[in-house]
Amino acid sequence: MITLADVIARHEAAYLAQYRHTMLPSQGQALAAMKSCRTALAPKMLARCTACDERRLVPHSCGHRNCPH
Repeated sequence: MITLADVIARHEAAYLAQYRHTMLPSQGQALAAMKSCRTALAPKMLARCTACDERRLVPHSCGHRNCPH
């Protein structure tokens, strides 16, 4: 499954080349937050399965209000 972070990584350079001069600072912050959302760059939390007690580090979502995660 393709993620939003994958789409941003693929198209960010072209998007910024065309629209950087019209972007608000808050839009740049949102783009940066969503770019690292649920990736290896994101902070991680320890999740534990209550059935088998398996533990795994899971990346957090970015928490931005416009992020679909």
